[in-house]
Amino acid sequence: MEHAVEAIKKYKRFLVTAHVNLEGDSLGSQLAMKELLEALGKKAVIVDSDPVPGHYKFLPRADEVSNNIDKKLIFDAVIVLDCPTLRRIGRVRELLKKNKPIINIDHHISNERFGGVNWVHPNASSAGEMVYRLFKNMNVPITKEVALYLYIAILTDTGSFNYDNTSSITHEIAGELLGYGLDPALVSERVYEQRSVADLKLLGLVLSTLKLSDDGGAAYLVITRKMLKDTGVDVSRSEGFINYARSIEGVKIAALFKEDPKDRKRISISFRSKGDVDVNSLASCFGGGGHIKASGCTMEGSLSGVKNKVLSKIKEVLHGRNISFK
Repeated sequence: MEHAVEAIKKYKRFLVTAHVNLEGDSLGSQLAMKELLEALGKKAVIVDSDPVPGHYKFLPRADEVSNNIDKKLIFDAVIVLDCPTLRRIGRVRELLKKNKPIINIDHHISNERFGGVNWVHPNASSAGEMVYRLFKNMNVPITKEVALYLYIAILTDTGSFNYDNTSSITHEIAGELLGYGLDPALVSERVYEQRSVADLKLLGLVLSTLKLSDDGGAAYLVITRKMLKDTGVDVSRSEGFINYARSIEGVKIAALFKEDPKDRKRISISFRSKGDVDVNSLASCFGGGGHIKASGCTMEGSLSGVKNKVLSKIKEVLHGRNISFK
């Protein structure tokens, strides 16, 4: 963290970014980071490959997140948050320049240390928790808006404090953030419970694709471009769908295959696990990564081809069992 603090103090203009397919942690940590930099008298612009998901647009200053890949953008350094590899920042890679340093702040165990400065803290619950520590270290006051950003980052990346990355420290930080006047019930409602009829129709279509291995150890779901088109729902609204597969009794590995609505050759895969199964290693086989029990990757190819490769590897992870899905 000390090196990250030194770099933040050194430079004046920052490009802030995070991984594709924004969710609560990547978005909340970026918005909080922008507030931190501005409080220090710096200039900061957030540029992401994908737009802010609809259910997060209620956040203050969410409209300041840009998707414009402007190669004339002027900055002194880049801060990459919540991203284990540079590949995961998507189109924003086009803005990177050899003479512009990268400050890599991340909590994924699979982080590739791609920055000139690498603050990687796998025991942190979220990137938001790490940005919280920067506020404390640099003596920058936390406002109610910053508290909201950080609380949502921690809330979502811990699965509402249900995942193994939740510690007593996580609860202490969350408790402090609530002290800034946040209503936890209202925040949870805005993030998780404001679904449209179309969202639920998409969920129904996705659940109809559920396949379970004959030994009950693995399950997967699929989201196709046709489902998204027929329901008119953005793929970002599928956040949390994979937990339905993970929640099945006996399942150790759950996967969610998502066809990219814009790129017909790109398939995103999310993995979740229970017990002692390491899905970070599984995702790393395909150029991805994340956490031991929650990881992901992106692959090129057809849905059927990608599924065959991934399911074959899942069989190997489950001790080479000769299993099939039905």
